[in-house]
Amino acid sequence: MPKIRRRSTKLSLEITIADVAREAGVSIPTVSRIVNNKPYVAEETKARVLAVIERMGFTPHAQAQRLRAGKTRNIALLFPLKSMSDPSYNALETDFILGAAAAAGDENFFFNLRTLTPSEHSLLGLFRGNQVDGVVLMQVHLNDWRVDLLRSKGYPFVTIGHCADNSGISFIDLDFAAAVERAFDHLIEAGHRDIGFLALPAELRTRGYGPAVRGWDGYQKSLAAHSLTPHFREVSYAGQSMFDATLELLTDAPNLTAIVTTHELAALRIIQALSLHGRSVPDDFSVVPLMTERIAQLCSPPMTHMEFPAYTMGYRAVNMLVRQIAGELAEPEQVLIAPPLIVGNSTAAVRSHDQDLKRRKI
Repeated sequence: MPKIRRRSTKLSLEITIADVAREAGVSIPTVSRIVNNKPYVAEETKARVLAVIERMGFTPHAQAQRLRAGKTRNIALLFPLKSMSDPSYNALETDFILGAAAAAGDENFFFNLRTLTPSEHSLLGLFRGNQVDGVVLMQVHLNDWRVDLLRSKGYPFVTIGHCADNSGISFIDLDFAAAVERAFDHLIEAGHRDIGFLALPAELRTRGYGPAVRGWDGYQKSLAAHSLTPHFREVSYAGQSMFDATLELLTDAPNLTAIVTTHELAALRIIQALSLHGRSVPDDFSVVPLMTERIAQLCSPPMTHMEFPAYTMGYRAVNMLVRQIAGELAEPEQVLIAPPLIVGNSTAAVRSHDQDLKRRKI
């Protein structure tokens, strides 16, 4: 009576390549060649070994295979927290992370989020220690030592943001200057002339942080293009700072009729401050922030805003990195997104002084 071979009762993760070799009556190197789809194995032997693998439920250790091939299929998003005293990301920052993680999964890569600011040693260690195949850099400055270091070593990386010198760099970024200019143009078209601006912190602009520098450049161009009087504050990410800055602007410039901001979560604080001055949005005051469509629709009223496609940017950055790792980019890919203006319910035509007084009396 022929011997009946039964499927192994071992868990597939417990079954080793040695078990398969012993069962198939071949050497371990032969099984390895078949598992890794290497040539020079007889078709009859290959068929017998594959049948044993199927029957036993053997699953090769994927990470071990990758390491033997010199690839980890690991990528990392280097996105340092703003402060260790506030270990969190806001809703827009989370969209970057979710987009990057989704792209990594779609490309069958492991995804790591690094929240600490790296040193030169730790950054190089990611590659030299075979921990990652490539990285995506966030919070990019005009002169960024991380970019200079990785570029000089030839390691695969992509930036969300861009530098002053972008030679040899693949990046995706939002055109912050164009975003601010378009917001001001929209308000000017609606008749507004006294327009405030809540910018990112002055410290970041001084240090060369890309969004802070380019947002400020867009503001300066808008002032010059429309001969506007400057009314601005450069404020921190804290909600109270945005609230206080709005009150200061309203006190210093009582005729203010609109505010533009590059703080993606400032709209609620601005509206709260306006209410203390008897102003309502959009009846007698307009607000245009830079934010994602999802956040804009959660606001009351839904915001007219410059679209910030953070999820898409995170996704495209990882996709770009994977193609770079695979050697599919013949030259650096550089994408600068001109954000569209999405008109919501937080802007309206400016009222005349008489109309405003009449409305307030009513």
